[in-house]
Amino acid sequence: MAIWVYEIIVSLFNYVIICGVCTWYFTSTQDSTGEFSLCKGLGWALRYNFGSLAFGSILVSLVWGAKMSFEWVAKKIDEPENPLTRCLESCCRCCLDCFHRFIKFIDENAYIQIALTSDPFCTAAYSAFCLALKNSTTFMITNGIGTMMRFLGRVSICLANTFIGYLIIENVSDLKEDIDNPIVMLSIIFLISFTMSSVFMDVYAIVSLTMLQCLYVDIDICNQNREPDVLNNRYRPAEMQDIVETLSYKEAE
Repeated sequence: MAIWVYEIIVSLFNYVIICGVCTWYFTSTQDSTGEFSLCKGLGWALRYNFGSLAFGSILVSLVWGAKMSFEWVAKKIDEPENPLTRCLESCCRCCLDCFHRFIKFIDENAYIQIALTSDPFCTAAYSAFCLALKNSTTFMITNGIGTMMRFLGRVSICLANTFIGYLIIENVSDLKEDIDNPIVMLSIIFLISFTMSSVFMDVYAIVSLTMLQCLYVDIDICNQNREPDVLNNRYRPAEMQDIVETLSYKEAE
């Protein structure tokens, strides 16, 4: 139950950001900037889509429960040194971890489709999966770049803040006299920096994924409406124009 409540809070947080990005994208034009409404996203979540968020959250919490149950069983095994037992244990742990990552990926993409179409969770998850499968190369590259940026962002923020903290401790006379061993303080700075950087980079990841889905939904709408020139849609944010031309050039190749 505690894990489910935690996952609901995380899902609500992500959904509010997703709604803000979607409203910005589809209210922007080539000449004007749309609104980024977080309050509207919170209202939609609590009034219309809270059930879908709770359903997606319980899927993740069930996988978490399965992982914790497996770890408990693994500790109770009588022969942990048996090679076959260790091999099976590693395989099960890997499968559970992959399944957890898959459910998280489906959840994130389903929430974007819920914000775009207000469909129920299962329908939105199916639409998101088909969209990701149809544009698998772009989604794979985007997720790879996003993972690398999250890692580099966390490392750089943590190291920079820890280094600044070290300089402050060494150059402020009062602190230098009161602190005998700076390692403890630097460890606390590092942990706080890691927590804050993780939150910030997770926001970056969900925003980039939402913008990618909005872009492909926009292109599909233009194709369905038989727009004469998909590249020059004046109802698309000007910031996305270069990305559309790059994607179309690669598809033409």
